[in-house]
Amino acid sequence: MSPLAIPRVYGLTGGIACGKTTFAGLLEKRGWTVVDSDAIAHRLMLPDGENWQKIVDAFGPTILNSDRTINRAALGDAIFREPALREKLNSLTHPAIRKVWQQEREGFLNRHAGDATARLVIVIPLLYEAGLESEFSTRITIGCSAASQVARMRGRSLNEEQIEHRLRSQWPLEDKIKRSDFLIWNDGTLSALERQGLRLP
Repeated sequence: MSPLAIPRVYGLTGGIACGKTTFAGLLEKRGWTVVDSDAIAHRLMLPDGENWQKIVDAFGPTILNSDRTINRAALGDAIFREPALREKLNSLTHPAIRKVWQQEREGFLNRHAGDATARLVIVIPLLYEAGLESEFSTRITIGCSAASQVARMRGRSLNEEQIEHRLRSQWPLEDKIKRSDFLIWNDGTLSALERQGLRLP
């Protein structure tokens, strides 16, 4: 097998509300395989999921809705307001999340061995914050202006305090860009965003 005849795996990160999910969806339409660590996290938080009990033990039953699902809005407000709680949640949940996307990556590589055209992108919002950059030979950061970030978060019904806490919870976008191989800028139209994706090797 040619050493070049291997599928490519990309790590995709970026600032909050910069469009990671939207961009990954555009890549998926082009035939890329997409693994979203947020979707994995949500799945593992479902009742009796691997991380559900850990979260309930750490934050108490008051974090639950009446159907035993975790009240993600309440949990989010708590962890974004208190960095120590956020670190606690990450330490409890990230190992299981990482294990799943690593397994999905290995499955993709096995299924597409020898196929140089196959592409996998793993969406990890905290790729750099969690020290995961060495997991990927190619890293993409998606960014946008601060004004666009704030406007999009307001569109998610977040107030100014919630927006500030969420922005503070992540590395500055500039630091992520410096460490990445490709920058995607999402301040324009959907078609402009899609055209940028066509530049990726």
